This record gives sequence, structure tokens and C-alpha cells, in this order.
Amino acid sequence: MNGFFSSVPPARDWFYGVRTFGASMLALYIALLMEMPRPYWAMATVYIVSSPFVGPTSSKALYRAAGTLAGAAASVVLVPMFVQTPLLLAIVVGLWTGTLLFLSLHLRTANSYALMLAG
Repeated sequence: MNGFFSSVPPARDWFYGVRTFGASMLALYIALLMEMPRPYWAMATVYIVSSPFVGPTSSKALYRAAGTLAGAAASVVLVPMFVQTPLLLAIVVGLWTGTLLFLSLHLRTANSYALMLAG
């Protein structure tokens, strides 16, 4: 008999939801304490990186940090080189982004997340 409670999620799903909500509220609180200009991004990052399993969450966070650092390093290198020629800068940034997106879509491994964020 299909009743109202037959489609209620199991306890582990409830725990995951409560844990993710708590982590996002903690991230928002810390961002507000630090007086960040857009504290909602800290909360959004928790939901982007979250996973019901601990292993993928920690590796995804590591790849997220690596991709962000690689993208920042690329911008530090590329922008001063082409600051006088905006058209060439746009072409180089487009090639960088397109190449890394192509690689991340074709590798289909966990570390392709870093490539996607670097671009």
C-alpha cells in the first residue's frame, strides 16, 4: 500500500541534508564575520562541493583549490603579457579556456574538475 510515508527519504539522506545546511550556514556566518563583500558565495561553495560521501567531497575540494590556483596563476602570467593589446588578450584567454574545457570534458576523471575550474 502506497501511503504518504512510503516516499520519505531514508535517515542518511536527512543527515546529509542537515549536515550540508549546517556547513553552509557556518560558511555564511564566517563570511559575514570577515565582512566579505558577497558572503553568499561562501554558502554556495558548500553546496557545490558537497557530496553524500566523505571521500569525493575532500578530493573535490582539493581539485577545486588546485584549479582556482592554476587559473589565478594563468591570469597573473597572461594579463601583464597582453595588457596593451586587448584583442590578443581576449584571444589568448579564449584559447586557454577552450583548451581546458575540452580537456576536462574528454578526460572524464575526478581531476578534470581542476581543469574546468582553471579555465
